[in-house]
Amino acid sequence: AAETLAALIAREGVKVRMYDVSVTDVSEVVADAFRSSAMALCSVTYNGELYPAMHELLTDLKALGLRGRTVGLMENGSWAPMAAKVMNRMLENSKNLTFAETNVKIRSAMNEANLAEIDALAKEFI
Repeated sequence: AAETLAALIAREGVKVRMYDVSVTDVSEVVADAFRSSAMALCSVTYNGELYPAMHELLTDLKALGLRGRTVGLMENGSWAPMAAKVMNRMLENSKNLTFAETNVKIRSAMNEANLAEIDALAKEFI
């Protein structure tokens, strides 16, 4: 799903960088977040919360005062996706963050409705 979103945005000539927070040092992702005007945060729901590496990233972004960005949210969860709600809650008091109107909610595997949501989110970034 994240690769699909990135491809749709890149196809319009927008520079896209993707990171897997489970294997990329959080400092690299934080540095790029401060260089970018927009970012899509994509996470699985993990025991009703965020995947631990994503939680660490958002904790750092909040502590460092990330502001003035557009943020899109994408979540995946089998029976009760909660990642977007948690990500929004963690960043909602950050200054001048604009959240995309479209949130992508995937239940285990992408389907046609998700592709339409991803397309709508990509258009908000473009």
